[in-house]
Amino acid sequence: MTAETVLARLGCLVRAGETASDSHMATISVHVQVQRDHLQRLAFVRRPLIAIAEMIWNGLDADATEVSVTILPDLTGGIREIQISDNGTGIAHGAAVDAFKNLGGSWKSTARKSKGERRLLHGRGGKGRFRAFALGRLVTWRTVADTLGRRVAFDVTGNTDNLGTFEISDPVATDEPTGTRVLISEIPSTVTNLTGPAALQGIAEEFAIYLRKYEQARVVYDGMNVDPGVLEENDVTYPLSPVAGKDGSSLSVELEVVEWKMKTDRHLFLCDSDGFTLHRLAPGIVAPGFNFTAYLRSDFLRQQDDVGLLDLEEPTDALAPILEEARQQLRAHFRGRSSAAARELVADWKEKKVYPFEGEAKDPIENARRQVFDVVALNVSEYLPDFAASSNPKSQRLSFRLLREALEDSPEAVRRIIAEVLDLPAEKKEELAALLESTTLSSIIASSKMVGDRLHFLSGLELMVFHTDVKKLVKERKHLHKILERETWVFGEEYNLSASDKSLDEVLRKHLAAKGVEATLDVAPVLRLDGKEGIIDLMLSRTIRQAHADEHEHLIVELKRPTYTIDSKALQQVKDYAFAVAEDSRFADTKTRWAFWVVSGEMNADVRHEATQQHRPQGLAIDTPNVKIWVKTWAQVIDSAKARMRFFQEALQFEVTEGSTLTHLREMYDAFLPDALREKQAS
Repeated sequence: MTAETVLARLGCLVRAGETASDSHMATISVHVQVQRDHLQRLAFVRRPLIAIAEMIWNGLDADATEVSVTILPDLTGGIREIQISDNGTGIAHGAAVDAFKNLGGSWKSTARKSKGERRLLHGRGGKGRFRAFALGRLVTWRTVADTLGRRVAFDVTGNTDNLGTFEISDPVATDEPTGTRVLISEIPSTVTNLTGPAALQGIAEEFAIYLRKYEQARVVYDGMNVDPGVLEENDVTYPLSPVAGKDGSSLSVELEVVEWKMKTDRHLFLCDSDGFTLHRLAPGIVAPGFNFTAYLRSDFLRQQDDVGLLDLEEPTDALAPILEEARQQLRAHFRGRSSAAARELVADWKEKKVYPFEGEAKDPIENARRQVFDVVALNVSEYLPDFAASSNPKSQRLSFRLLREALEDSPEAVRRIIAEVLDLPAEKKEELAALLESTTLSSIIASSKMVGDRLHFLSGLELMVFHTDVKKLVKERKHLHKILERETWVFGEEYNLSASDKSLDEVLRKHLAAKGVEATLDVAPVLRLDGKEGIIDLMLSRTIRQAHADEHEHLIVELKRPTYTIDSKALQQVKDYAFAVAEDSRFADTKTRWAFWVVSGEMNADVRHEATQQHRPQGLAIDTPNVKIWVKTWAQVIDSAKARMRFFQEALQFEVTEGSTLTHLREMYDAFLPDALREKQAS
């Protein structure tokens, strides 16, 4: 169903079906009165866990005392079905039409508290239910509610083919308890990371404040009770400077910092004064050794969100100073926490009698030695847990004594430790020593810089293809093409650039050269099936060396501007290239494989359908032994590249900010940037 159809059908609901018997489940259709592209945006989230959270919020807003999420696996390791069940008040059949056909206008938009238990409400825009379509193609709501003294049940179904149209069954009498169960099926392979400790942690972060406030509410995620208190290590709240509201009143601002016992992605949640999350940002600070989530709370943030100013590419002039003060407070918080942790650790060493100094310092020189020892020992303990983690006091005393003697007898060696070891964390001391024996500090720095440059580039590429104002000005050949031919690793580490913006004739020459065959200048032209010459954007190649033969792989990338929606015409263009290769005998080689990609910001429904076929990976439109044609969005390409870099980013604790991203783009690609991006850089 299309998004328009789903929402629109809800609008023409008739009441005749309310007297239907249990044996006959008639249905009516309603349609959402909104443009399809708006619904598609609602049905897309970068992190599937966000869509799950929206479903949980819907249950809690319906006064549920328990919301349970169940992830059912399939036989291939993917997800077969997602179930979100609650014991709330359900949806009255008479209210279902308005509830599903409208975006905005929800009763929640004018209410602050739920109808029954009078809990504070999270959702207000009526958008949450459409997030379900970010998780699977088919969604069914089974809801039971008390209506006019009787309990009735009915189903609401929708699917992404007709996103915007819902089928509502007639109500039937039932003795089932009230509540709503959402069943999501036909889950695409791109929906991942919904199980395990990291997913449980993500849900705990989202609902920490709410579950503390309402102890009667319970969330069960994939069989595990969500109890943020069990996972919390430390919790502190700081008052920040108040701000003026839209009516001129003074609105308080608070920053709550929750440190967790387990590793987690760091987030700065923007919340209203009741702690309901409205938007999330990167915290924008470096705090080695701490796993935390920060919650910035103020009704000012709710006011900003109500008028669509909270999720802009850049914060508004009113929001920017609030974020800066919050980040300054975060830095101060973790400076204090680090100092306290250091004092506690040194005190622990002294209590265990493993500290290599006794009594009080006799003079300023010895006091300085102790301070230097404390700094070095604390850093070694942080980066090399085995150094001081032994339960054997004799072993600990020996480690500390050796470090003290190294400091006093060989300061040059200690300088090397500080410069080359402590700034490059590793798990084992032996591994670090082996690393420094086999490479140089300059090589390590060069490798780290390469990782940093790549992370900055990915952030810059996101800016170019996703930023609302910038992407309108980005062209495929003038901008993207010129930049990406220098950054071909984005498409896969195994490929190198062979040709850029060349005809299929040049592709043939490059192909023959890879096979060791000389190609003459007067090679017969390679033509598409329609007889026209084809120009490819990027050709990337790799050779797989084997004992008795060489295998070759070629990747042809057809770039489209970010605002271009891949349609059947664009896909046919790539097919023409591929078929020209397949039909030309000079390309024919069982040991050569070809992959053709067409890449842009979006694809239309026809192309998405063609690129979504059973038993094939998402995006694979044509699949033959030697030729494959893929349709990919920039989001997929960038997310894949980010996944390859994630380990290095976490290991280096590398933070990417918009300022550093723009600086990198300006330094590396100034000649190929749209004017708007240059101005953004200069501002």
